[in-house]
Amino acid sequence: MDAVARYRLGGLGREPVFDHIAQLATDLFDVPMSVVSIIDADMQCFRGACGLDDDGTSRDLAFCAFAILDEGIMVVPDATQDPRFRNNPMVTGDPFVRFYAGVPLVVGGQAVGTLCLIDRVARELSNHDRANLERLARTVVDLIELRVERFEAEEQRRKLAEERELLKLTVENVTEGVALVDGDLRLILWNECFATLFGYDEEVLCEGCEARTLMVITAARGELGPGDPDEIVDDFINAILITESGRIEVRRMNGTVLEVWRKTISGNRFILTARDVTHERQAARLKEELVSTVSHELRTPLTAISGALHLMGAGSVGELPPKASNLVAIGRRNADRLIALVNDLLEMDKLHSGKLSLQLAETDLRQLVAESAEQNQPYGDRYGVTLKTGLPDAPVRARVDLRRIQQVMSNLLSNACKFSPRDSEVCIALDTEGSWARISVSDQGPGISPEFRPRLFTRFAQEDGSHQRGHAGTGLGLAITKGIVEAHRGTIELDSSPGKGATFIIRLPLAG
Repeated sequence: MDAVARYRLGGLGREPVFDHIAQLATDLFDVPMSVVSIIDADMQCFRGACGLDDDGTSRDLAFCAFAILDEGIMVVPDATQDPRFRNNPMVTGDPFVRFYAGVPLVVGGQAVGTLCLIDRVARELSNHDRANLERLARTVVDLIELRVERFEAEEQRRKLAEERELLKLTVENVTEGVALVDGDLRLILWNECFATLFGYDEEVLCEGCEARTLMVITAARGELGPGDPDEIVDDFINAILITESGRIEVRRMNGTVLEVWRKTISGNRFILTARDVTHERQAARLKEELVSTVSHELRTPLTAISGALHLMGAGSVGELPPKASNLVAIGRRNADRLIALVNDLLEMDKLHSGKLSLQLAETDLRQLVAESAEQNQPYGDRYGVTLKTGLPDAPVRARVDLRRIQQVMSNLLSNACKFSPRDSEVCIALDTEGSWARISVSDQGPGISPEFRPRLFTRFAQEDGSHQRGHAGTGLGLAITKGIVEAHRGTIELDSSPGKGATFIIRLPLAG
């Protein structure tokens, strides 16, 4: 009974596929009746029949109830001569069964019914016909086995449809724009907010449409920055293929600013979320303008103060008493720190206002990396750290602003040296990854905690902890580094495990 339930064979009612088998059996064995029957607790159910109008009989009357007890074919040459059946109403009355031959249908190790032949005249079944009947019965078993796969597939489709509908309802009730894209970069689903935020027409958005098409539309409006739309989109797609997540800002032609996040999920699919951050950016811009104005006003007097303190410390006003000399040195160090902070603030202002000027030229990054290591080795010596490079034999060429990328390298190398233990190495590696140049800077320091990583590239971010003591900075270095790399249409990310050091990975588009 378990097998009958599992294969959904119980109950009355015929199925066309089994009717076809019964018709084939009557033609093949030259009998007037054939049945594909299933035996349950009380009934013999005809799942397919030819020559019989009924859908089943009581189990007490069923020849098949005996046939399923045999391992092979049960043949009754003349039912009137068989004590088991001679008084059976199906023998003494319509349909006047005389000959019966039935093969058990065994599925899942259990006999659930039979494929049987019935005739109104007594007869025998040849060995040839026995073999053919067994083969036909195996075909019926195969069809029954396939039912499970079909039912499971239908159930899976039903569940997927339900989950999809639930997901779509959930997405529609999210206040942000959301889109799901499959591994072939085709749109699976999206909500109305997503279409509205990006200004996509209804005829453009459809299930299965290419994400690249939507990107090109956005790029062609100039909303992804200046340049050829196809080249911009190619860079974006390359970044999607090699990174698990990413963030960009899209500045719409209508003045709206969108913050767009991408996160890869199972099956190489990824989710896009977009939200309107226009008001947030306006407020931040007002704050930045205030900081920029103050910074400009501070730089000139601070430079004058620092210069005066340096002259005093150098003895230009005569030899100072020890206490006065110490105070001048403290004032000079703090003035220099304030000047560094002001310079970093002004640098951030250039990055956020889009005023950062890049002098791009095709450069062999091997030479740039080697020079960066050489120039920063004296800084490493202060901490007892050796800078080690790993460079490929072939040139790695990219269009970069040499001074700015050297600034990026100096920021990363100085951080790596500061947080590395004495007598350790900082490794700088260069290689290629598809259409990208990949530069990594790895140290053997304490690493960066998971809690701090989301704020790593934000302004004024500094991690708390004992390993940070004695390494004070402005908290702007990595934010500036990220801004410069992204201005080159590149990416920067962290690969870090607490206690195992940190590795910063920069990717820049290769030239050509």
